[in-house]
Amino acid sequence: MLRRPEDFESPSCATVGGDFWFPEKEQGGITQTEASFAKAICTLCVHKIECAEWGIAKELHGIWGGLADNDRRKIRQARGIRLNQEDNSA
Repeated sequence: MLRRPEDFESPSCATVGGDFWFPEKEQGGITQTEASFAKAICTLCVHKIECAEWGIAKELHGIWGGLADNDRRKIRQARGIRLNQEDNSA
């Protein structure tokens, strides 16, 4: 069973803050440099794999465990996973 990200102990992203984790939700998005910064924070996090798996299984938007929405979509396709929200966003 997947733990909810808010149950992670001291995730690296919690020490940084900012809108880096949801670039597609911001008007105009964020720069590639900012997205790379967010992914770099994930690289150092002890919850990276657990967070990525949460994102793959549950999240349509945002950066989760260093994976952006398009990265997770490709993994879901390879695993035969489809989120309900994907049906509405196509």
